[in-house]
Amino acid sequence: MDQYYKYIAILVGFGFIVTYLLIPAMKRLAVAYGFLSYPGGRKLHGNAIPVLGGVAIFAPHLVLFSGYLYLVGVGSALIDHDTVPQFISVFAGTLWVLFVGLIDDRANLGWRKKLAGQIFGVMIVLIGGNSIGKIVIPFYGLIDTGALGYPILGFIILLVMNAINLIDGMDGLAGGICFFASLTCGILAFAKGNLLVTAICFTLAGSLVAFLRFNFPPASIFMGDSGSLSMGFMLSIFATSDIVKGSGSRYTTLTTLLALLLPFAIALIDVALAIARRWISGRKIFLPDADHIHHRFMEMFQRPRLVIGIFYIFSALFCSVTLLINLNPGSSLPWIIAGVSIIGLVAIMALVLHVNRIDRLTKAIKNRQDCQFLSTFNSYMEARLRRVKSHDELVLLMEVGVRDLDLLKVEVNLNGYQPHVWNNPRDIHPDSPKKTGLRNFKDSDLLVKWVVPTHDDPSYQKYLELVWWRFLSAVEEKNRLLERCERRHE
Repeated sequence: MDQYYKYIAILVGFGFIVTYLLIPAMKRLAVAYGFLSYPGGRKLHGNAIPVLGGVAIFAPHLVLFSGYLYLVGVGSALIDHDTVPQFISVFAGTLWVLFVGLIDDRANLGWRKKLAGQIFGVMIVLIGGNSIGKIVIPFYGLIDTGALGYPILGFIILLVMNAINLIDGMDGLAGGICFFASLTCGILAFAKGNLLVTAICFTLAGSLVAFLRFNFPPASIFMGDSGSLSMGFMLSIFATSDIVKGSGSRYTTLTTLLALLLPFAIALIDVALAIARRWISGRKIFLPDADHIHHRFMEMFQRPRLVIGIFYIFSALFCSVTLLINLNPGSSLPWIIAGVSIIGLVAIMALVLHVNRIDRLTKAIKNRQDCQFLSTFNSYMEARLRRVKSHDELVLLMEVGVRDLDLLKVEVNLNGYQPHVWNNPRDIHPDSPKKTGLRNFKDSDLLVKWVVPTHDDPSYQKYLELVWWRFLSAVEEKNRLLERCERRHE
C-alpha cells in the first residue's frame, strides 16, 4: 500500500511540475496570438489577462494518455482491455472540448455554437460506451438504467461542465473547486481499485495546484473556457460514470450518485440561481450577466481572498461529505454534515444576495419587460452589424444603439476625425448619480466614451451596462473586419 502512495505523490508532483513550467510559455503565447481576457462588462479584473491556463493544466494528461495508449498497443496486462473504448472516448472528448474552448477564448463563439460543440464532445463519450449503469433507489431496489443511462450521463456532463464555466468569473474560484473535486474523484477511484482514473485525477490535482499559484488573487493567467469546460467535462465523467467502478462495485445507489455531485455543489447552486434569476427578470437564460454568486459576494466583502476562502471551506466540506457517504454508506453522520453545510451556505447566500428583501423581487418584476428588450437587443444589433459595409454606417448604427438603450451621452472618436457626439434630449432619472465609461478598441483608433443614468434597480443597472458592453464588443469586431478589408484593397 505504501508503494501506491509513493506513486500517487509522484503523479501529483508530475502534474505540478509540468503545469508550473508551462504557464510562463502559455502567457507569452497568449499575448502573441491574442488569447487575452480584456476588462469590462461582467469581468472583475482590471488588465488584459492571458487565458491559456487550461492548456497548461491539460498538458500532463497528454503524456499520461500517450503512456496508456502505448500499454494498450503492446497488450499490457496492466490494462483492463474491456474499458479501452471508454477511456479513449473520454480522452478524445476532453481534447475536443478543450479545442472548442480555445476557439471561444479567441473568437467568442456565441452560446449556440458553443453548446453544439459541447454536445458533440458528449456524443464522443457516449459512443465510447460510457453510461451511468445500474442504480439502487432507496425503498425500491436495483434499477438497470439501460439505454436511459446514456442521456442521463450526457445531461450530467453538460450540467457540470457549464456550471464550472459559469463559476469561472473570479480569480482562483473554478480552479479551487476543480482541485477539491479531482482529489475526491481520485480518492474514490483508488478505493475502488481503478488505478488509471486514480492517476488521472491526482495528476490533475497537482496541475491545478500549480495553476492556482498563478491564478490565486490577483491572477496573472486564467484557465479560460478551454480549461473550465475540459475540467468540468472530465471530472463529471469520473465522478458519475460507471467507468470508475472496480471489480467489487457493480452498481451504485441513488444517494451515492447524488453525493458524487456535491463537489460541484457551489457551481450547481449558481446555475440554479442564474436560471431562476434570469427567468424572473425576463432575461434570456443562456446570455451571461453580472449577478453570479461570486459577483455578489465581491460586492459585499470587497476582499477577493476572503471570498475565495469562504467558497473553499464549503467546497472542502461538500467533498468530505461525498467521501464519507461513498466510503461509509451506512452512516448517517455524512448526511448530517451535508445538511448543516447546505443550510450554512444558503444562510450566507441569503445574507449576501439579499434574497429576503421583497423590494428586489418587486423591482425585478417591474423591470421585466425592459429586461426582455435588453435580452433581444444584442441579437438584433448583431444581425444589423453583419450588413454594415463602411465606418460611416457603423457610426450611424451606434447612434441607434445609444437611442434605444437610453444612454445620456456618447462620444465616438474614430481615427482622429471630428468626434461624433450624441446627447439624449430626455434626462433619465435626473436626480440620480451619473456613471461614465470609456473603451479603447483593440488594434484601432476607435475610442468610445459614455454617460449612463443610475437606475433604481441595481440588477437592471448592471444588465444594461453589460448589454451596452456586449454591443461595443460586436462593434469592435466589425470595425476590425472593416479595417482588414480596407487594408486588403489598398
